[in-house]
Amino acid sequence: MKIEVIFLVHDKLEDYFLNKNIVVIDVLRATSTIITALANGAKSIIPTPTVEEAVKIAKNLERDTYLLGGERNTKIIDGFDLGNSPLEYSRDKVNGKKIIFTSTNGTKVFEYLKHSKNVLIASTLNASAVVEKIKKLDSDWIFICAGRNGFFDSSDAIGAGLLISILSRQTNKIELDDAGKISLLLYNEVKNNLSKNLKKTIHGTNLLASGFEQDIEFISQVDKFSINASFTNNIIGLLE
Repeated sequence: MKIEVIFLVHDKLEDYFLNKNIVVIDVLRATSTIITALANGAKSIIPTPTVEEAVKIAKNLERDTYLLGGERNTKIIDGFDLGNSPLEYSRDKVNGKKIIFTSTNGTKVFEYLKHSKNVLIASTLNASAVVEKIKKLDSDWIFICAGRNGFFDSSDAIGAGLLISILSRQTNKIELDDAGKISLLLYNEVKNNLSKNLKKTIHGTNLLASGFEQDIEFISQVDKFSINASFTNNIIGLLE
């Protein structure tokens, strides 16, 4: 099983993802929020790259069936119901709702994955569940780190390293590329105090400055949820 890690995604890679198995990672915070929303009963997540597209989709739905969620540069979008804090996506708010969701980094990735084979959503919060699915499908995988405004984001690399660490403890049949090896080294360096080290990342320090320390504490709970989610036909939903 080959594991490839990609730290940055751009339009030149779209054809590269055709019929590939993909894991999307945006630890701080999009994939963590998506997993939390689904764990708390959200019906589905509709990821959009832009605010305009999110609003356009919303106009075609009954108002009591959906919530608009998302952020730009850590701040909730004007007129939206929720931001991008997983703590906002409680069961009393999201249960049974479709979430039309857009974020600065994470949701843009899905634009390039519409013709991929399998697309899983990964966070620290559901890492072991993702690894179990990877093992069950027993194929080669690409781990995509969402990045931060087009730049490398070490928090996503830590997330990739966490998945690789769990997988490597359970099987010796994995082959890592250089980015995968670096991700594993980084995770091993910070794993003993994940919360503290996520706060030290540039993305983490930006969240702290915006008052989201509790988000980082929450996201640092490895395997809080034992669920898997996949992106199919432009919608993210739970996998049984």
